[in-house]
Amino acid sequence: MNNIYHTVVIGGGCLGVASAISLARKLNSSKTGTNVCILEKSVLAGGISSRHSGIIRSANASIQAATFAEQSNEMWRNIKDFWGIDIIPETPGAIWIARNDKKEAAKTWIDLEKNLNKSNIDFYRVKSKEIKELTNNFIRINEEHEIYFHEPNAMLFDPIKVRNAMYHALDINNVKLKENTRVTDFELLPGKKIKKIKTNNGPIFAENVINAAGGWSPQIFDTIGVKIPVSLQPVYVSNWLISNKKLPMQFPIIADYINLSYFRTWKNGELHIHQPRDRSPASIARSFAEEPTSMKGADVFFDSSNYTASYSETNKYAEMIRDRFPNAAPCVFNGGYITFFDITPDLKFILGKDKDVKNLYHCLGAGQAFKYAPIFGELLANLILGKKTKIKNFNLDEFSIKRFYKPEMKKFWGTVQGSQNTLKVREQATA
Repeated sequence: MNNIYHTVVIGGGCLGVASAISLARKLNSSKTGTNVCILEKSVLAGGISSRHSGIIRSANASIQAATFAEQSNEMWRNIKDFWGIDIIPETPGAIWIARNDKKEAAKTWIDLEKNLNKSNIDFYRVKSKEIKELTNNFIRINEEHEIYFHEPNAMLFDPIKVRNAMYHALDINNVKLKENTRVTDFELLPGKKIKKIKTNNGPIFAENVINAAGGWSPQIFDTIGVKIPVSLQPVYVSNWLISNKKLPMQFPIIADYINLSYFRTWKNGELHIHQPRDRSPASIARSFAEEPTSMKGADVFFDSSNYTASYSETNKYAEMIRDRFPNAAPCVFNGGYITFFDITPDLKFILGKDKDVKNLYHCLGAGQAFKYAPIFGELLANLILGKKTKIKNFNLDEFSIKRFYKPEMKKFWGTVQGSQNTLKVREQATA
């Protein structure tokens, strides 16, 4: 039978591709035949991976996550050693701008700097003079109320070039790609082990299954009682034409936590803006309470209205540009759309073995999947094959799906009872 594989990966985004390639190379599929298959419901990288910003950075409040990101950064720089193909990044570094008008806010960032430096991650505080030099005086700063950090190793990729490279990498690593293949159900063996994956294109058999389906995961695995706490959080993106005479050639990534936006150069002459994840408990609870996944799944992502830019959002981003880059005027709106972060209740990814199904592994929920892709692929491949991972103080417990079944999570789930019972509503009622 042609549809029998060592591992089937559900989801053809960057995490699914990375997992499939790492496994195929470790299994040496080029000599033994096609052992790994990706099932993608539409086309490769047709979901969130097609709309990511291409930013690779390491700073993260979770030191284990930051360690993974730093390792991934190094892998992206040498991706040919891991995927067999070259993708050349831009290396502008990143500037982080944070609020400095409250002692506790500044302390949080200074503590982050210390913790990252202990893990040998290059992230350090800089003065306003250095910020001006790094941006060629293009940026407006407010030293009285802001604090600045520099992450020199941050990088940029062109998402379309990465997508094209992923197709090539799957080919040369002998990974079978089945596009337009939607998972409809599973058949389980006694003892809760997946035997067969049912799809619109017929049954597929696998020894192991990797869930890399992101926001589509809850509806896919609900048929076998696997509850995956992933929802969608919308984010607006827009691109702006800036005069090449004004926009510096080596313009760093700007992580602006005053305006709550990221800025990067885009296609040699545009300024790309998107928002970070909303970290407020009320917003996270609301994302789950409105249940976009249980109603119609992450297919909401493909709604045609998400490919247009509203006037209010466009105007808001124009104000951000005027505030942070007053010398950029005039700038011209050149397209915008809504994309999504796939999020978990604690905004950390789900990585590792499933709690109950013995041959099911998860790789999702990061909201920042692209930057982690190579290292996550290696981690999962080693886990499935029983190989050791060469990362100091390596531990996946922080990201296990088991954490969502612990008693302390009951408080969160207790707030998610529909759009009228979110944390925000409760806070207003008790104010």
